[in-house]
Amino acid sequence: MKNFKMAPAVVKSVKTYVIESIPDRVVVSGVEQYCSALIAIGRARLTVNSYVGALARYLDFVVEYVICSLLLGKVAGEMKYEDIVHVFFESLTVGCNSDDEVIRMVCVRLNRRLVKRRTVNVYRSALKFAFEVSDKFVNSKIPKMTLLGQGGDKPGVGVPYKSYMEFSRSNSQRIYQTSFLAGCISGGIKGSYVNLLPKYYRGSARHYIGELRLDFHKLLEILPGIKNVRDRCLLALLAAGGERISEALQTLTIDIDADTNSVLAIDPSNRPSLYYEMGLSVSQVSSLRWKGRKNNSVFLIPPFDKVFWDSYAELLVSDKYPVFDANRRWVTHKFVFRVLKGKTRGQPLALASEGVIRKMFKRLLKKYNIVNVSPHDIRHCYVTFLIHEVPVGDRRGFGVEVASDLVSHVKLESTLVYDHLDRSTAHADIEDGYKKIGYHPEMLKP
Repeated sequence: MKNFKMAPAVVKSVKTYVIESIPDRVVVSGVEQYCSALIAIGRARLTVNSYVGALARYLDFVVEYVICSLLLGKVAGEMKYEDIVHVFFESLTVGCNSDDEVIRMVCVRLNRRLVKRRTVNVYRSALKFAFEVSDKFVNSKIPKMTLLGQGGDKPGVGVPYKSYMEFSRSNSQRIYQTSFLAGCISGGIKGSYVNLLPKYYRGSARHYIGELRLDFHKLLEILPGIKNVRDRCLLALLAAGGERISEALQTLTIDIDADTNSVLAIDPSNRPSLYYEMGLSVSQVSSLRWKGRKNNSVFLIPPFDKVFWDSYAELLVSDKYPVFDANRRWVTHKFVFRVLKGKTRGQPLALASEGVIRKMFKRLLKKYNIVNVSPHDIRHCYVTFLIHEVPVGDRRGFGVEVASDLVSHVKLESTLVYDHLDRSTAHADIEDGYKKIGYHPEMLKP
C-alpha cells in the first residue's frame, strides 16, 4: 500500500491491526470500533485481520483515485462517495484494462492486480460491515467535508464529496483534524447505501420437473452421424460431461489434457488476466458466464467420452478449424470452440449471442426429427442417466447423492431438479412384475 500501513494492535484481547497513514502515522479513526464490532459478533481473528486489510486497501484506493482525478483534471465540483465505491470494485475486476483512465492510472500507481471473485466477495463483506458500523458513530448536519484536508488552517487539496450523513460537532472536528481518514469510516456511506455495492450471487427459483425430452439412447444414435466435427465434439462433450453449454463453450485448450483424459471447467472470473492476454476486451471478458460448480473436474462417462476424444483430436487437425480470423490475422485466443465462417470467423463461439447458439443447436437436431430440445436438456439427460441407468456392478444408477457430486452441484436440491424418471419404462417394469406374481388383467381373463 502507498498511503497506509497496518499496525499491530490489541482489541478486546484479540491481536489484530489498526490502520495508520503514511508517513505521518495518523491512526484512521473508527478502525478500532470496526474490529470490536467484528469480534463482538464472533468473527475469527483471521477474518478480522482480513477485513481490516481489505478496508486499508480500499482507503488506499480512495486517496489515489482522488489524487489521480485531480492530476487528470477529471474532478469538477463535488465527488459522490458512493461513485468511488463502484469504481473501486471495477478496479478489482478489470484493473489496468478499464476504459476509465483514472482507474488505469490508480492501478499502475498502486501496482494493483486483478483478484478472483471470492476475493471480491471478501471486499464486499468487509466494506458492507464497515459502512453499517459507521452509522452508529455519525450524527451531524454538515452537508460536505474536505476529502483531503490537512487539518488546522490548511485547506488541503480540497475535493469535497456530497455527504448523506449527519455529524456532531466533535465528529466534524475530528474529521477536519485527521482529514478524510476519519471521514472514510465515520462519514462514509449510510447503511441504506450498502445495497449499491455490487452483488455476486443470484437468487434461487422454483423449477418444474417435466418429462425428459432427450434420452441417452437417442444421443448415441445421432452423434456418429454429425458431419461437422466441431458440432460433434461439442455435443459429445455435453453428453459425456454434463456441462452447461456456457461451461463447454468457454473451455480452453489448456483445460483439456488428452494424456490423462481429463477436462476442467474453470470460473472465468478467476483468470481474467489470461483472457486479456489473449486479446479479449473488457466487455467480452465481462460477458463470459458462470453459474458455479462444486469442483472444476468434469466427470466423463462412456461411451460418449470416446466420441469426444476422437472428435477433439480430429478437430485440432481439421482444415476447417480456424487458426486465422476473417481478416487473415492469427487467432490468439485458446478457446476450443470457434466460429467457422463469416465476418466473425475464428472468434470464440462463447462470445456469440445465446440466440445464435440455440439456432445452431436447433438446426443440428432438426435433421434427426428432434424438436423443442435445448442444449441444457443434454445436461438433464446426463444427470438422469447417472442417477438411474449407469451400470454399477450388478445394479444400475449411482443414486442422487453420488450423481450430485459427480455433476458438481453445490446442493443436493439442485440435482433433484434434474431427476427425471422415464414413466413408460416404469410402467412396463410394473406390468412385468405383476406377470411374474401371477396378477395381471390379461391373465385374469377367462
